[in-house]
Amino acid sequence: KGTNGSRILNMSAAGSRTEDGAAELSKVFPLVEVEVIEGLLESVEGILSEELLGEFAELSGDDSVQANVKVACIDGRTLSIKNCKPGFGSVPLGSFVVFTCKGDTETRCMALTRPDSTQQFFHYAFKADAPGRYLVQGILADGKRLTNGLSVSVEDPNALLKPIQLDPDAKSTTIEKETNEAAVRMLLAAATLASSQQPRSTNGVGSHADSKKSQAERMADELDSVFPLLETKFISAVIESEEAVLSRALFERLHDQEEKLKQEQLQQQPKRPQSAWFKQEEQKTGGSAKAETSSTVQVQPQPQTTAKEVAGNDDKSNEDDKVESSKKKKAKKKKKKKKQQPSPAPAVSIGGRPVLTIGKNMKLEGPNTITSETVLSILPLRPVKNMSVEAVSPSGRVRESVCTFSSGEFGTHVIRVTCDSKKADDYRIIVLTPVYRYAASLDRLYDQLFWSWEGNWHAELESTTVTLVLAVEDNLKKFIEGMESMLKAFGQGTDTAQLLTTLQENMGNALQDHDETALGRLHQAIYQFLEVGMMPWPASFKDAVANFEQVKFKYSNQDKVKDALVLVHSALRAHVAQAKVERKALAPNDAYMQRLDKFEQRMGAMLAKGQVDLSLMWELRPKPFERMFSMFGGGSGSQAGGDAKGALKTTKISYLPSLELEEVAAGGQALEHKVSLYNETLLGDALMVGSLLGYEVGFDIERDRKMIQNLLMAGFGYLTSKGGKIIPTLNSVRAVLPLPERISSSSSSSTATEAKDSGQKRKKGSGAAAGPLDAWKCKYVHRKLKKRAKDVARVVRNQPRHKGKLSVRLNTDFKQTMSLLKSHHKDSWVGEKLQRVWEIMWEQKEMVVFELWYGEEMIAADIAHCVGRSFYVATRFFAKEHRKFQPGFLLALVETKVLADAGFALWDLGGTDSSPMMSYKEVVAHEMSRPEFLEHFRRVRLGEAKLKSGTLIEDVTVDHLLLT
Repeated sequence: KGTNGSRILNMSAAGSRTEDGAAELSKVFPLVEVEVIEGLLESVEGILSEELLGEFAELSGDDSVQANVKVACIDGRTLSIKNCKPGFGSVPLGSFVVFTCKGDTETRCMALTRPDSTQQFFHYAFKADAPGRYLVQGILADGKRLTNGLSVSVEDPNALLKPIQLDPDAKSTTIEKETNEAAVRMLLAAATLASSQQPRSTNGVGSHADSKKSQAERMADELDSVFPLLETKFISAVIESEEAVLSRALFERLHDQEEKLKQEQLQQQPKRPQSAWFKQEEQKTGGSAKAETSSTVQVQPQPQTTAKEVAGNDDKSNEDDKVESSKKKKAKKKKKKKKQQPSPAPAVSIGGRPVLTIGKNMKLEGPNTITSETVLSILPLRPVKNMSVEAVSPSGRVRESVCTFSSGEFGTHVIRVTCDSKKADDYRIIVLTPVYRYAASLDRLYDQLFWSWEGNWHAELESTTVTLVLAVEDNLKKFIEGMESMLKAFGQGTDTAQLLTTLQENMGNALQDHDETALGRLHQAIYQFLEVGMMPWPASFKDAVANFEQVKFKYSNQDKVKDALVLVHSALRAHVAQAKVERKALAPNDAYMQRLDKFEQRMGAMLAKGQVDLSLMWELRPKPFERMFSMFGGGSGSQAGGDAKGALKTTKISYLPSLELEEVAAGGQALEHKVSLYNETLLGDALMVGSLLGYEVGFDIERDRKMIQNLLMAGFGYLTSKGGKIIPTLNSVRAVLPLPERISSSSSSSTATEAKDSGQKRKKGSGAAAGPLDAWKCKYVHRKLKKRAKDVARVVRNQPRHKGKLSVRLNTDFKQTMSLLKSHHKDSWVGEKLQRVWEIMWEQKEMVVFELWYGEEMIAADIAHCVGRSFYVATRFFAKEHRKFQPGFLLALVETKVLADAGFALWDLGGTDSSPMMSYKEVVAHEMSRPEFLEHFRRVRLGEAKLKSGTLIEDVTVDHLLLT
């Protein structure tokens, strides 16, 4: 049985197609015996043609049966209903849709998704017994699905033209304005239906009307996906009444009508019992949601005033008049300002629906990202008669439409709009799939879990931390010593020992300083320990970890974790639902989706109770060694090229995947493909090189240099373990500051003129990457950065400099930089092996070190790489004893000014999270999602910008800062 009670086809039986198909067709032609239908199907090897369907109709001898049948056709890879546009169709309620085959295409069966989202399979026919939208896809003999489906709209004429019911208890006999509008629209729909059945004239006017009707139908088909509750014919009628002119008013008119239908449905539905979670949220908002939705207005009785109160009110009347007059003057000024506005502001959304608005000078304004389930409406600011939309997908596919855009392909799509023969600027929009949203929401969940503790140290927390220390010292340490030979055999001996050392250091720091950073790092280290697969860790250590987590969560900001869980549940539900549609159902052997389906159910039940089960966090997060059993990782993504025929399909999330050593060393297209894949599917930000055992730098420096350069050019960041293993990173959230085009001034630096000249050079064939970035940069200069710039400017003006001047230099002392980095960051990820590689890269001018000097003392430095016009800061430090100068922020503001003058477009600080040690990044940079960062990075990485070594600024002044 299927989810809706329908029989699932026997896919393995040889005669199932003719047997099941004959049973289906016998319902269409009840006067024809099943054996006769089955015999005729067997004679043509189960291929139903229009001629054979005609024979069945003749054998039936009932004209009413034939009138109730709608013939669909499978022609090549296209599904269509007779006399309808390919891919779309409309049939009356209660009719049968019968599929015939044309050409050489032979389907194994057909997959049907009903209006209630249930699925069933059939061979030849299905009955449209419920109003709504049906989705049909063909399944070929090899089990693959046709990429082009058929959307069938089943209309109920009684629902479309239902009479308007007035409230019999209403005291007023007049019809409200909204009711009149609804009546006019219903009558308009009826008139359109009637006129469509009349023959059209053959003169010029009639032919012109036919072409206009064609445009209206195209608009109606697309707007039908935007307003699923409205009937297609009703939408067509409204479009016809507007003479097929696309405008914002038309969109709002349809939106208002659908909102009314939603309210009617909500009033008809029975009230559901409220969950504990909903009650908690309602208590937080003070029940304001109910007050807003209430349709009745209660009039409170006015209290009677006494004579004394009247006398007191007379004394205050003059003051009240003055206040009212001043308010009137302000209101008049506001009205004048409104009148001076030439045009309405572009809307990013209307009624919660995302809208891409074509504003003045054909500039497009709208959302930067949408989900793959979203239908984006494209509307002009002023009415337009003829508009066309062309969307180019990341794989190069071109889709044409009238006023909407939607896609299931992950990545950046380019939208080109033409309005009345005028072309708008290209607009880039990023489509996010369910698998990406699931991976990103998991990253956010663990980020909040690790860093939600807000510094409220309690005796209970200290007790559980001490218990954890004892479990590590008494049990875990001995266990690791006993497993040393096995861990070394797997190449994990050094890393495990270093993890143990880090764990002990963070436990000590947490107990001594009650430090948020130490407690968060401790929590991260615990996860890293227990994620080492197939290790039977001591039970006492596991129990101590569970108690520690419970108490830490008790004194953390639980709302942040709960909000993150809600996002995970929503993304997981969409991910599982998409898999069910694409894979027909969750197969018993599909361990990945079966597991996620159970997680979704458990999480939904947990959230309904308003509880948080921390044990579920461990199960949600995959283990690195599970990739060996194909549980996580792999997959080809929903990007085109997922299989040999380029079909789109759901991916699995990828956790700690490995990049081939040869493709990292060679770079090029293979590495680009991996970036595109993991842009969508990566969980946890990190990857490995070679295998789970990793690749250590420092032995082949020439190859190491090329690998680092190739990783950076592809869009990766990188870290290294203390043992020297390189870890490419593709962070879920990236801290980036887009730089202005050029802020050159005579006082900026001694190399400003040369930097300008070099910044203007562009490589041939670099395309969009060579041009300046769009105006999107302006919105990223946020208030925190402006405020910090003012504070730093005040320090530069007023702070005395007893030891000498503040100067900025470039690449003057690499050894001192490394020495200071090691002394300031005792737990730095930069080891001796990587330092050897960096030294060679620095000598070859493949690395850049920005240095801030106070007299003859280096007090801050940024160690970075130039990647085209992007400047990637690998790590940075500042001297804490000179905090009065705010050296970290001072260097950042001066450095970005120099970079902007040199032609750089992005200042990239790498990944960021909610930890206190990353808090400075949200001040000096903007947080971008991984797809958003890669979109902008790829447009500037082929550009060219140069810097000259030496002293750039001899004496730092306010004029050298970025925002002054």
